Amino acid sequence: MTEVRKYYLVSDLATGQGVDHLDAYSKFRPVTGDGECFYRSFIFSYLEQVLDRHDTHEEHRLLDALKRVSVQHADLRWTSEFPRSYRVFKKLIKKVKRWKRHGRWKWNSIASTSSYRKEKLLEFFRSYDTTEDILTFLRLVVAIWICSHGKQYEPRIPGLDRRYSLKDWCFQHVTPSRQYADHVMMTALAEALEVPLRVEQLNGGPAQDIYTGPGPGIPHVSVTLLYTGNHYDVLYPHAPPTESSSQQIS
Repeated sequence: MTEVRKYYLVSDLATGQGVDHLDAYSKFRPVTGDGECFYRSFIFSYLEQVLDRHDTHEEHRLLDALKRVSVQHADLRWTSEFPRSYRVFKKLIKKVKRWKRHGRWKWNSIASTSSYRKEKLLEFFRSYDTTEDILTFLRLVVAIWICSHGKQYEPRIPGLDRRYSLKDWCFQHVTPSRQYADHVMMTALAEALEVPLRVEQLNGGPAQDIYTGPGPGIPHVSVTLLYTGNHYDVLYPHAPPTESSSQQIS
């Protein structure tokens, strides 16, 4: 993909094969690298696709999934920022619904409607001040999911014992802001939200299907990210939204 090659100054010599393995994708969106790039890339890509849908089925499905996470949080009996950040996230989903309605009302053409929606989303994500609570919420979702599924996740995390529990690990490595997200955390977020996630490698390694969905025959919005070695950007499969995706999100 020419965009990726130019942005990262990738040569065929540097990677052994260039970026030809990314030809299945038409565009990519660079994301600010500040320790939050995975969470920001994931939720931006997800919401961008939600905005393209004419109905609100996906928004309701997501909120239902988060209700289950909220119950798990209550069962864990944690004192955390989850209740407050959960309210902030639900307000964002309401904004998404409003942008969809206003876009249809304000513009006659499909292209203009889509552009209006995406500009609203970009505007929201340009500032860390407006997204900090959203990123905090996603990190807490990951921690809650991991600790609520201990039998599944404990074997994946080395160093746990009676003095260093799964909760201790989450509060040290997951919930603090700007902490790097590893494979365990990515899996937990995708599973909790039931959003299929694929990660492509800049260096030409095999793509990883982190989570493929709750079951066959259930269509979901899916997220594809580009991993560069220490950073994540958004990838767009062919037949993407019509407007340019070259703007960076903060």
